[in-house]
Amino acid sequence: MKMSQMNQVKVDFLNKICSFFDDLHINLSEKNLCVCLSGGADSVSLLCAMDTLKEKYGFSLYACHFNHMIRGNEADRDESFCKDLCEKLHIKIYCGRDDVPAYAKAYKLSMEEAARECRYAFFKRISENNHIDYCLTAHNMNDDAETLLFNLIRGSGLNGATAISPIKDNLLRPLLKIKRSEIENFLEEIGQNYIFDSTNASVEYTRNYIRNVLMPCVEKINPSVVESLSRYIDNARIDREYFEETIENIVDSDLRSLHKSLRTRIIYKKYKDFCGCIINSYLIAAIDNALFSEKRSVIPVSDKTEAVVGNGKVDFYSKDEVEKLEFDETELHYGENSMFGDRVKVVINSKDNKNTENVNKISTTEQLSFDNIKGTLRVRNRRVGDKIKIHGINKSLKKLFIDKKIPKEYRNIIPIILDEEGILYVPFVGISDRAFLKNSDSTITITTLLNTVETERWNKAYEEKK
Repeated sequence: MKMSQMNQVKVDFLNKICSFFDDLHINLSEKNLCVCLSGGADSVSLLCAMDTLKEKYGFSLYACHFNHMIRGNEADRDESFCKDLCEKLHIKIYCGRDDVPAYAKAYKLSMEEAARECRYAFFKRISENNHIDYCLTAHNMNDDAETLLFNLIRGSGLNGATAISPIKDNLLRPLLKIKRSEIENFLEEIGQNYIFDSTNASVEYTRNYIRNVLMPCVEKINPSVVESLSRYIDNARIDREYFEETIENIVDSDLRSLHKSLRTRIIYKKYKDFCGCIINSYLIAAIDNALFSEKRSVIPVSDKTEAVVGNGKVDFYSKDEVEKLEFDETELHYGENSMFGDRVKVVINSKDNKNTENVNKISTTEQLSFDNIKGTLRVRNRRVGDKIKIHGINKSLKKLFIDKKIPKEYRNIIPIILDEEGILYVPFVGISDRAFLKNSDSTITITTLLNTVETERWNKAYEEKK
């Protein structure tokens, strides 16, 4: 049947789906498409619509169904319905299942998170194993609006305001500009039944609460709230695309001259590019503040990742990589000096540092000759070929670290204290002859402490070497 002969409800519905592909310039000719079919109204309408459009666009159509094993007999009923529908439409269907409750328990995820991970892993397998070019999911305009509210309630920024992406990898969402009421009208018009997921009525899940409780309240204020939120998402997506294009060309420049909006987005992008994860706003703020420091600092981001920040630049490294980096010399001042992301503190005083807190921490205190210091005291980490003169002999710092049994993973964060003429003192290792205190000399006292976490790691590493 030609579209001109169809009822207007069907024509409008199909035209909106056609507009989705046309607006994104997606060529469907000779492609393999797979509709992710749950049996609910949304995915059933999408399957029926794509079945109608396959002749127009010249693609091959498949379906897939994933059984989450959450609802027992009801889930089996859904699977049977999907198989029967595909048999009626002569569409090949791929079915899979996974014990989502067991997966959620094993990986300490919410049921929603576990279901999503298992479901999308299934879609990926189906695509890879069956040469599927695009998987089509049935997220609609209401889902998009509800996702926006969900993200805003969680405190998301512009990225969260763009809600559900129309296209991601090989996933397409052709119903994003179609309301749930239009979907139901379309199915009624073509006489196609569908099944109802009983968990959709439960407000136990956050998204269902937004759908069943929050949205009806908001609709009392604005009956067209779904369309309004959809327009907001479109505007936010335009802004986001602009920011993404802008920062692409300045991501490695000195960030201090940029507006904070650009700086924070660059930090977000660099971390996501590094490990594929999302960094929280508190860490972004800490890194942004550190950009304006003249000294380079290390900020722990996760158990395995650290940010190296300073002089307008930020880069992310694994902890192993950070330990191999050379840190610039920085000037020491009286009082506390924090370095290496607060992992180490150096306290300088003209008197004994007896009041320096060192409970349960690895620490060492030494007095040096103030009279023999040339210029300003400075600090850095070790360099290849570093030597210190002790008892008249120039000794390799590398060999001294081994002799003193300094744990290998800590040798790069031991502060090397020096002046204009060279190394004066290496905590936990020794004092150079030039800085060694004589009776008549003025004194300077230097205390070096590792924080509590590093102390525990040091002790563990030391015990393992025994």
